Amino acid sequence: MTSDSPRPHVRISKAANRYLVFDIDDVMYLRRNHCICSVFVGTMPQAPQQSVFMGLPIELMAEEAQVLVEKKVAYVVDDSSYHPARIAAAGPQDQRYLDVVMGVTSDAQRSQRETAEARKAMFANKGTSKKKEKKNNMASDTQASEDVTVAPSAGAEAVAEATSLFDATPEPAVATTKTTPVNREAPEAWMATLTTSDALLTPSPGQDEPVASVDVPASYPLYAHLQDKGYFMMPGLRFGCDYNVYPGDPLRFHSHFQATGFQWNEGINVLDLVTAGRLGTNVKKSFLIGGKVEDEARQEKDATEEPALDVRAFSIEWAAM
Repeated sequence: MTSDSPRPHVRISKAANRYLVFDIDDVMYLRRNHCICSVFVGTMPQAPQQSVFMGLPIELMAEEAQVLVEKKVAYVVDDSSYHPARIAAAGPQDQRYLDVVMGVTSDAQRSQRETAEARKAMFANKGTSKKKEKKNNMASDTQASEDVTVAPSAGAEAVAEATSLFDATPEPAVATTKTTPVNREAPEAWMATLTTSDALLTPSPGQDEPVASVDVPASYPLYAHLQDKGYFMMPGLRFGCDYNVYPGDPLRFHSHFQATGFQWNEGINVLDLVTAGRLGTNVKKSFLIGGKVEDEARQEKDATEEPALDVRAFSIEWAAM
């Protein structure tokens, strides 16, 4: 059974000019209903260099964020100004959240101090044990040299008997000094970090969230045109283009186009067309170019003909390769 209540808008966090979505429900909603996959950029603190299995959050392209804002299914919030403003105007519920944060911080600092003291004591005990062991070894060596010096000389048979490997009554081994094992286990520092900030993300009644603007590139009209047609798009840097265009979910389909946006009256280098077209053909894609139609070109269209499109696109393919 579906609920009649409208779904809340997706919250897009703008941090350092990057557009991030942290809620997994929002990620699934955008993928299923708005043809937006984006790229997972989250890593594990224990292995920050791993790049095979990324997690939340996802990073949206500026074009994706702007499309969602225009469709009125999402809004963009500048976290650098939003969070300090919410903390400064903390209410009773927010104050409890801040108290928890301060408590976690103090516990982590105390645990860190205890760990540092334990490590310092461990190294001190280790140094003392080494000094004692060295002193005992020097005393044993001195005693052994004295025994060898004062020992009377014996005959060849006595020496052979004493050094025989098959002696039935071996002499008792000399007791060696053993140092007390040092406990190397130090208390582990648990640097606890809260995994949610719902108290800060949920605005108080009557409080509006400051909506941030989105800086879109010049190729945005082509992106919006293809996205409106139901295509999925991913960044196309590795194919030398703006967007890698898929007819469906990238997990199920191979991309059909490598798209690059241009201005309507912008000059295009022929070498760029040849290079991108040949590359697209080699990787089984068509090179697609497009741009927004200028008002002058749209007005030239006869009123009796079909209305001109806001964006026009053309595909280039090398058929002889």
